[in-house]
Amino acid sequence: MDSHEGRENHAAPEATAPPVTAETSDRGRLILSRSPLRGLATGSLDALLELGKVERLPRRYRIAQQDETAQLFVILGSGRVKLERMGASHSFPLAHRGPGDIVGESAIGGSPAQENAVVVDDAEALVFPAASFRALLGRDPALQEAVSRTLLGIQRATEERLASLLLRGVEARLAGFLLDADDRWGTEHAAGTVIAAPFTHADIALLIGSTRETVTLQLGKLKRTGLIELDRRRIVIRDRGGLARRAEGS
Repeated sequence: MDSHEGRENHAAPEATAPPVTAETSDRGRLILSRSPLRGLATGSLDALLELGKVERLPRRYRIAQQDETAQLFVILGSGRVKLERMGASHSFPLAHRGPGDIVGESAIGGSPAQENAVVVDDAEALVFPAASFRALLGRDPALQEAVSRTLLGIQRATEERLASLLLRGVEARLAGFLLDADDRWGTEHAAGTVIAAPFTHADIALLIGSTRETVTLQLGKLKRTGLIELDRRRIVIRDRGGLARRAEGS
């Protein structure tokens, strides 16, 4: 994605969503079942489904904009969202989030977003108006606890990524990225699982703190050792155990 795409304005999903049907309710439950909130009691889950709407979010749709208060809290069911922080002259990618992940967490506290959150692959999501979600959070202690655990998990993941950039080599960082991407976007393939999200070598390089050329060389090395293969520009994971050992530096 071009670093300027996230600066375009895009209308929010339609406010007058169609009535909740059995199908949309089932899709909402499926999204929640893959999220960190899946362990909530039935009453809390039902309240979330009543408040949220299953929406299609098109590519380039901006869920949150840096330095502005987020209006939506989103749980992704499919697709991919890029988080990036804008500097004076360039953007710095922070992460990509996918199925089961939350986006727009700054909406929980009503504080300005610290980064842009832009859809890069068409997504389906359970979408909540920020103010209504905060009100529900105030009434439901169990939901408060689950959201707090989720935010703590995000913080720990950020700290682990920073530690990885400082302490691990490129091959280990690349292997860790591939395992994480496989968890989020992996689908069945004859040779193992294929990462459905179309990451370019440049995307991967930015996320693991390397260069496109080095990523290309390292992917070739992993392919020659039989840990991965390429299929129509998608990366196929053939040996998760082997990749895990590379991620640990073994």
